[in-house]
Amino acid sequence: MKRIFLSLILLANLVYGQTSEILVLDIDGAVGLALRKNANITISKMEVEKADQKLREARSGLLPKLDASMQYQRFIEKPVIFLPAGTPFSPAGQPGILEIGSDNSYVGAVGMSVPLFALGLYDGIGIAKLGVELSSENSKSMEVKTVTEVKKAFLNVIIVREFKKVMQQSLQNALENFENVKELNKSGILSNYDLLRAEVGVENLKPLVLQAENNYELAKEGLKITIGINAGQKIDAIGEIELTDSYQIPSAQDIIDQVLINNPQLNLINKQLEITNKSISLERSAYIPSLAAFGNYQYQTQANNFKFGNYNWVSTFVVGMQLQIPVFNGFKTSSRIKQAEIASMQVNEQKKSLIEALKTQVQSVVYRIEQAVKRINGQMKTVQQALEGHAISKTRLENGVGTQLELNDAELALRQAKLNKLQAIYDLKVAEADLQYLLGRK
Repeated sequence: MKRIFLSLILLANLVYGQTSEILVLDIDGAVGLALRKNANITISKMEVEKADQKLREARSGLLPKLDASMQYQRFIEKPVIFLPAGTPFSPAGQPGILEIGSDNSYVGAVGMSVPLFALGLYDGIGIAKLGVELSSENSKSMEVKTVTEVKKAFLNVIIVREFKKVMQQSLQNALENFENVKELNKSGILSNYDLLRAEVGVENLKPLVLQAENNYELAKEGLKITIGINAGQKIDAIGEIELTDSYQIPSAQDIIDQVLINNPQLNLINKQLEITNKSISLERSAYIPSLAAFGNYQYQTQANNFKFGNYNWVSTFVVGMQLQIPVFNGFKTSSRIKQAEIASMQVNEQKKSLIEALKTQVQSVVYRIEQAVKRINGQMKTVQQALEGHAISKTRLENGVGTQLELNDAELALRQAKLNKLQAIYDLKVAEADLQYLLGRK
């Protein structure tokens, strides 16, 4: 019992040790991990495998079909044939009845059929091939979508982390200022009101810092869900939100031209349109005759006893061809053709609608990028001005010519300028991720 108890403790420590290790991720590592672990990507890959099996099933229709069967029958009452009157087996002037067969009947049969011409079969294989391509495109689309979501979730972690740093720095500045004000208050340079304002500023920042820290943990949990990581796994994100000095705003028309070629959603609907058009051909093939070859071999015997060694076995073997010509099926085929044509028109309308929606999305993303770049440029100047203002207000307070209220206002302005700049950069990065998704890029 003691050994079992110790083993359980060791196992628990092992499991705890595994889950307590921190997984450090940069954005490329997060994307790579998601491509391996995300459930939606795994499911989409399974759909490709299933489509491959459907294609294999469709192709099997071209191969010979071979069936074997065995049958035993015990005649409780044997079959009869009726004979006309006047035959040797008929009573005088009356029809006769003659039993045929034996009490026991044994039949073994092997049958084979091979399609020689069946247009619907070839169309079905073509649809199955397109189904594989559709599943592959769907899998690619799911990967691009997941990568985009992971990038956004990762950027959210980074921006929330930077927000937390700004708030922590503001709290640190407020604490240092509070200590400085206390010294100046003791020296008689600053009033008790200034001291009270400094203390209130510190206390007001503490819940904001705590909220920022909680938001950071929640952002990491969201990233884990998006990637597909176990909830018990601890993670940390590394990396910075960076902006190149010479940022080139993309041309909307150039992007639209690329989107119409590479967009995952558009590629999917194009494959759906191919399938619906092929379905029309499949339904029309029901009007076309089909030809098949067949063969049948039987080995049989009958007897009134169970002396198998004395049975007399006989065999029959027949081959032939069968031509099946559709004549009339109650307008079923014409109705199914019309349904397939309507389905094709529906998908075509969906494609037109999607193209217009994609153009609008491209315009929206480019506008978001333009606005974000303008905000970043503006906020960079604002941050510099806020830094200078904060330094001036701090110097004025230390020299007794300023007030704590002035310094609080300067601190608030600096903090807000930093946060606004971070938010603008974040918005730019998110817009870039959306643009990459529209272009079908990981």
